[in-house]
Amino acid sequence: MDSTATPEQISLRVVVKKRKNRVLYAEAGKDFVDILLSFLTLPLGTIARLVSKDSNTKPCQFGCISSLYASVCNLDPKYLNSETCKQMLLQPRNPMERYNQKLKLNIDDTDPTKYYACDSCFYEDGSLVSSSENLKCECGGHSTFLLTPCKSLLCSGSDQNEIRDTRGYVKETAFFLIAEDLNIIPADLKTILCLLKNLHSKDPPQESTVVLGSNEILDLLKCLLMSKTALTDLLLGKEHSLVDSETSFETTDERRGRESTRTMKMKVLISKSKSKILFAQVEEDFVDQLLSFLTFPLGAVERVLEGNSGLVCVDKLYNSLNNFDSTGDFKSEKMKNMLADLKVAPYFKVNDQMLPIDELKCPSELSYCYSKLVRSYYLTSGKTLFSKPVARGLRMSDPKSPIMEEKSGNGYAKSRTKYMVADDLSVKPFSSHHVLSSLAKFKVHHHDLEERTICVGAQEVLSILKASLVSTSALRIGLNFFDKYY
Repeated sequence: MDSTATPEQISLRVVVKKRKNRVLYAEAGKDFVDILLSFLTLPLGTIARLVSKDSNTKPCQFGCISSLYASVCNLDPKYLNSETCKQMLLQPRNPMERYNQKLKLNIDDTDPTKYYACDSCFYEDGSLVSSSENLKCECGGHSTFLLTPCKSLLCSGSDQNEIRDTRGYVKETAFFLIAEDLNIIPADLKTILCLLKNLHSKDPPQESTVVLGSNEILDLLKCLLMSKTALTDLLLGKEHSLVDSETSFETTDERRGRESTRTMKMKVLISKSKSKILFAQVEEDFVDQLLSFLTFPLGAVERVLEGNSGLVCVDKLYNSLNNFDSTGDFKSEKMKNMLADLKVAPYFKVNDQMLPIDELKCPSELSYCYSKLVRSYYLTSGKTLFSKPVARGLRMSDPKSPIMEEKSGNGYAKSRTKYMVADDLSVKPFSSHHVLSSLAKFKVHHHDLEERTICVGAQEVLSILKASLVSTSALRIGLNFFDKYY
């Protein structure tokens, strides 16, 4: 790699153990560390979409999340709660969108959030606003009038007043050491002296400067999901030290003691000889839990799995947050807390979400204002610097609802609909055609088939989520650790 960086590139100083063909650590400042932390804010569906693209390396599969995402691409919108639901799942909003927009290298290609007012009741106090275009309003109009959001709307609640600098996460002067597994350590004298002691050998390490562009950052995201040594694989072109999905998945403390009072019934078809789930017949409540996976930020998944997702480099990156000084490295303590407790974007949560991942809330007070300076209508919250509001007391609507309503919609999946979920979490409408074609693919004799009805609660959903990150058999692996099923 050329060591001279352009404005669209980032330079890293790298220390390499040449004989072992291994990156010992890299030195990085704000630009690169902001990018690493931004990976935690990406929804799983966004990651699946990004890693399916070519870069310097080939597209890769993100466990079962890729097949779940692909099945939504192929799903007829009539099987979802509204036409907007499909677009929401394929382009899930990043809850930290505001802080990622000015990253030096931002590989997230999701369209920025836009807001639309009803074309009929636009000037009325209490009218409805949506983050999705062309939704039907309760007055009979449609949300087609584009509004420019004030910066405060791109951040939630009190955060908008406490963190005004929206370019990334760490301070301009912060300096870090990054291990090959993406463990980030803020650099100080003690850390550097410890490294010098550990690196003392007859084979002294070599230093070099490398330059990263957008393709390399996308390559790093792919390595993050597949490897135990992402930085070495990226910078030295080394083959991935792949995570073994079968051995990396273990029952851990994050599921113990969390008995759910709510369960969902599902019918599973099992191959008795292989002790394998072929597919499940489920209703909309279970499908909503699966579709929600696509909207979860990677860091939020790490939190509910207590930093033990089975993706080694992701675990190291997330747990690195504990190494940071809240005010010395981050812009504020609030910023660190936001990254440690990531939420889904507003209106992306289903009402009956079984996992403890919350949703950002939109400001309760909204109004339209007109700026003569730029001749544009602005959507703002609270006090405004613009002229007198055109309309006050506006209500944000849930785009998942078939008709814009003040209350939240139920979820993504169409109610009273049966679905077929494969072992890799691909979702289809339930039909005899899909059943027969699946059985033909598995080549199993009907005497080898057994149908069982099982109950699934929060623990099982969490187990399936964890298995979906590291395998292509999320139902089999995720439920296999619950002995009552097998």
